[in-house]
Amino acid sequence: MKTLENVSETLWIPLFGKARESIRLDSFIVDDKAVEIANLACEKLPELNKWWVDLSMETQALMVWRNTSIDAYVSEFITKHPNATIVNLGAGLCTRFSRVDNGTINWLEFDLPDVKEVWLEFNEETDRHKYYTDSIFEENWLEVVKNEANGPIMFTAEGLLMYFSKEEVASLLQTLSKHFPNGEIVAEIYSKIALKRRHPDVKKTSAIKFKAPWGVVNGKEFEKWNVGVKHLKDDFITNHSNAMKRMPVLNKSMAQLPFFRKVGKMVHLRFETN
Repeated sequence: MKTLENVSETLWIPLFGKARESIRLDSFIVDDKAVEIANLACEKLPELNKWWVDLSMETQALMVWRNTSIDAYVSEFITKHPNATIVNLGAGLCTRFSRVDNGTINWLEFDLPDVKEVWLEFNEETDRHKYYTDSIFEENWLEVVKNEANGPIMFTAEGLLMYFSKEEVASLLQTLSKHFPNGEIVAEIYSKIALKRRHPDVKKTSAIKFKAPWGVVNGKEFEKWNVGVKHLKDDFITNHSNAMKRMPVLNKSMAQLPFFRKVGKMVHLRFETN
C-alpha cells in the first residue's frame, strides 16, 4: 500500500480517531467501517499501529463532534431529498457514506490521486459512490459534479478549508454559488487563533503548517464576503457535551471563556446568486 506524505498523511488521524472511539465500551459514535479499514491498514502497513495508541484526546473529541454534527446535517438533507447528491471535498478515507446511505443517494468523493489510490485499497466505486481526483480550484471538477449529480446538492468540507487561504476559500464559495445555486455546504471552520497552533497529532506527520491562517468567529461573517451565500446555522463543538467529555482538561477550561467558546464550528450555508 502506498505510503502517504504531507497533508495526505493526515487522513489517518480522523480514521483512527473514529475507529478508536468506536471500540470503546463507552463510545459516543459507532463506525464499523472505520474500524475495518484501520485494522486492514495496519496489516498492510504495520507502522500505522502507532495510531491505535498514540492519538490525542483532542482528536477523539473532534471525531465525536464531526461524526455527530456532519452526519446530522447530511442525514437531514437526505431525508428532505432522498435522491440528493452529496459531494465530499477533501474526502480522505471518510466513511460517512456507509453511515448515512439510504439506497438512492449519489455520493461523490474528491481528493488527491495518491489518496484515491489508498482509498481503493479498502473500497470499490459503484454507480452511486465514486471517487474523483480533479482539483477543486480548476474547471473540470465542476463538470464532473454537474454530469454525475441527481437532485439537490450538498457539499461537505471536513478538515479541509483551513489548508487554503481566505482568498482561495472565497473563490471556491463564489464558484459554487455561481454553478450550483440553491445548493448547500457544511464546512468545518475555525477562528484564526486556533489555526495558528498546530494540532498535536498533525505534528506527528509530515504535513506542513497552514500557510495562511484565517478564520471567522461565526458563519454569518461569510455573508459579508459577498460570495453568494446565505448563512443558515452554526454548530459549535462546545455545544456537544459528548465531544467535550473527550477534550483535555485545558481545552475544557478554555472553552468556558466567551471568545474560545466559538472557536470551532460546523457552518451551514446555502448558495444564492448575487
